[in-house]
Amino acid sequence: MPLQILTLKLDGITAGDYLTWCRDPEPAALDFALRSISIDADPLGDTITAILDWNQPTPRPAPAAAAAGLPLPANTEIHALTLTDQPLANPQPPTHEHVAPTHRPRAEIELLPT
Repeated sequence: MPLQILTLKLDGITAGDYLTWCRDPEPAALDFALRSISIDADPLGDTITAILDWNQPTPRPAPAAAAAGLPLPANTEIHALTLTDQPLANPQPPTHEHVAPTHRPRAEIELLPT
């Protein structure tokens, strides 16, 4: 299934505070459209990386973040939204006629006060 990597760059709040106070730990999309969520963040840092595993094609970054329980805080805007391909850390060799994907979609969302 499609994997999507979202990197949230926070301003004015630490990653630990955002994950404690803003994140929904059990979003409604989990176990339906969204198979799993993996979060990586330094609690005192300003960056959160979320890896989303979808049962369907990946949505645009802002709706994907909201569906994963990572809403954009009030008075923020999406800045410098980019989509790039990043190579997999450990690509699997192809088996039979199935070819393992070699890239994952990646989006960077920078949250800035408005």
